[in-house]
Amino acid sequence: NHTQYSILQSTTKVQNLVNQAVEYNMPAVALTDSGNMMAAFLFVNAVLKKNSIIEAELAEAKENGEIINKQILKPIIGAELFVCKNHKDKSYKDNGYQIPFLAKNKAGYKNLSRICSQGHIDGFYYVPRVDKELILEYKEDLIITTGGLNGEVPNLILNVGERQAEEALLWWKEHFRDDFYIEIVRHGLEEE
Repeated sequence: NHTQYSILQSTTKVQNLVNQAVEYNMPAVALTDSGNMMAAFLFVNAVLKKNSIIEAELAEAKENGEIINKQILKPIIGAELFVCKNHKDKSYKDNGYQIPFLAKNKAGYKNLSRICSQGHIDGFYYVPRVDKELILEYKEDLIITTGGLNGEVPNLILNVGERQAEEALLWWKEHFRDDFYIEIVRHGLEEE
């Protein structure tokens, strides 16, 4: 989800996002604002406050012998980054591909924060840009997705060719294969 911190892309307020996720009894909700992680602190605090209310309601229901259909909400922090060829090259406009990254844990959060910060410090040219070299430096504990139509793989399929898209997909798979395999085994899907 994007929030009001994704300028000109969303007007969703962080608290409203959390409220809706709880209302629909979602097990988790992810925040992936465009090019930044500015809402992460507000997001986690909002989820923690909601969870304390839910925990109290669950404890009260348990005391009364009631069963209520509510669950704790897991906050997933991420960012949709602009991945270009060279984030320091400002000789031409290259906004790159929009690729969502998710943090697996606290270490992943720190790595994603470092990547985001470098995009703003060294790579800002129209948008905060990063490149694959920077991503590889801080790739630990991150989950990478292909993203929407502006992601590298979908964009190459639509505008260039399937062979180039496959090469890009294989690059991501090669560098993030271990994490991908760990996630498959953790969810018991290794047979598929």
